[in-house]
Amino acid sequence: MAAIKVGRFSWDAETGTLAGPKEFMLEEGNALLDKILNGEDQVFNMTARLSTSIPVAVLVRLQTCLAAWLGERELLNLPK
Repeated sequence: MAAIKVGRFSWDAETGTLAGPKEFMLEEGNALLDKILNGEDQVFNMTARLSTSIPVAVLVRLQTCLAAWLGERELLNLPK
């Protein structure tokens, strides 16, 4: 199976590696991923069924959160 890519995120099924923007992952992404994996992210729980697979749903959720994070940083004039 080839790597799955959604926006700035990718998941390699062979290695189990999830990749995304480092600063975002450190600030919010890893905590969000933990919530998803523990079944505690309401948005993911409500929308995962709309994706073609669970890995795609996870990447879509991370990409959506990244877009919000980048928008907030732009509004507050913080580095991206």
